[in-house]
Amino acid sequence: MAKAVILTPDALAAPQITPKAATPARSPVPLSTSVQKAEQIPLQVRIPRHAARAIKIAAAERDQTISDFMLACFHAYMKDDKHA
Repeated sequence: MAKAVILTPDALAAPQITPKAATPARSPVPLSTSVQKAEQIPLQVRIPRHAARAIKIAAAERDQTISDFMLACFHAYMKDDKHA
């Protein structure tokens, strides 16, 4: 069994060392105003699983987010003369 340490002011004033794993993450580089997107609000839809998978695949093939892909689909739909 280890010996007990006498509690002296020097022993109690040991420096606190923060481990590297506990340090806060570096903040990301702020985007310039020209790159920032317009204010967005969340929108939820319920669609069949196979349709959701097809949408994810189509967005990934075009290097787009699902939101950007669905917004492009909406604009293409509204551009049609029947819906404008």
